[in-house]
Amino acid sequence: MTTSDAPRRRGRPPKLTRQAVVAAALEVLDESGHDGLTMRAVAERLGVGKMSLYHHVADRAELERLAIEHLLAELHVPEPSLPWRERIAALAHGVRALVRRHPNATPLLAMREYTDPAALRLPEAVMAALHEAGLRGAEAAGGARLVFSYAIGFAQLDLIGSPDPGASPMESLPESDFPHVVAGARATRHLSLDAQFELGLRPLLAGLARAG
Repeated sequence: MTTSDAPRRRGRPPKLTRQAVVAAALEVLDESGHDGLTMRAVAERLGVGKMSLYHHVADRAELERLAIEHLLAELHVPEPSLPWRERIAALAHGVRALVRRHPNATPLLAMREYTDPAALRLPEAVMAALHEAGLRGAEAAGGARLVFSYAIGFAQLDLIGSPDPGASPMESLPESDFPHVVAGARATRHLSLDAQFELGLRPLLAGLARAG
């Protein structure tokens, strides 16, 4: 069902709340993507006039921010008593799962800075784990971007879908010219995407440990 096909409420509309506006924004984002997330589309989803939304959000930019902060606030943050590697791995898995559930949120996840305390739990948890690993300042910020970029980027492979089992075309490349590419293709040909995600996490975590 597209936003234009969404049923309008009949009769007197219920009293709007910011929570209802954010929930409707997430529905529109999931169905119509970033470009389709407009004040008009959300108002139509709620069955109210566009101007009614301005009692709860200032503009589209705030609408986008609130929607993404709502998603981030739902992510589980591991206990700080766990080893930092386990915490980073768990947080990376959480971001990957979030992008898989809400792929149209990816541009906003990549571009937005957050101000809501509940949403900031995620980057704070990543930075705290990296601090424990020995990273400080710009290095910790760079490490956090690396973790988020890996999780968000790998989720794009999830959305494309697992390749058909069998030999990869890269396995048939001239081994004398591309020995490492061919060896990598052969070594990973039967691995699931979950296994490949874990495979990439290991050197990522090892690199962060060395950087600290």
